[in-house]
Amino acid sequence: MENKETIENIPPTENIELVERLKIIIDLKETQISKFADEIGVQRSNMSHIIAGRNKPSLDFLQKIIQRYPDVNTNWLLNGIGSPLLEEKKNEEKHIFEEDLENKMAESLAKKNKAKEKEIERVVVFYTDKTFETFENRIKQGL
Repeated sequence: MENKETIENIPPTENIELVERLKIIIDLKETQISKFADEIGVQRSNMSHIIAGRNKPSLDFLQKIIQRYPDVNTNWLLNGIGSPLLEEKKNEEKHIFEEDLENKMAESLAKKNKAKEKEIERVVVFYTDKTFETFENRIKQGL
């Protein structure tokens, strides 16, 4: 028989930690337990039983939190690892993206400026009758 770890099999001490993390999320969202239950789509009585420690949260319950609040750090919610919200990580990613965008824009501008420094000196056209014609840059010639 396999030994699968499920939310229902979490020892009571770990469950209390999970309940405390739920309370922290509710506080961070600046809401009440009943409103939080409404927002994630669970019965208020179920939420009350989980917060009181009478019931253990199901996987479905935790998924509803994550779906409603995508900024909640799943690893923190389940394991207590990291910070409660992903906002800090998103800001860091945004900063890296903006920095990368600025670098690419600077590179593009530098390429355009370099292209402006180059001028056509002459154009040579070869014809099928083995003759050719040369066109000189008239600006350089002062014309």
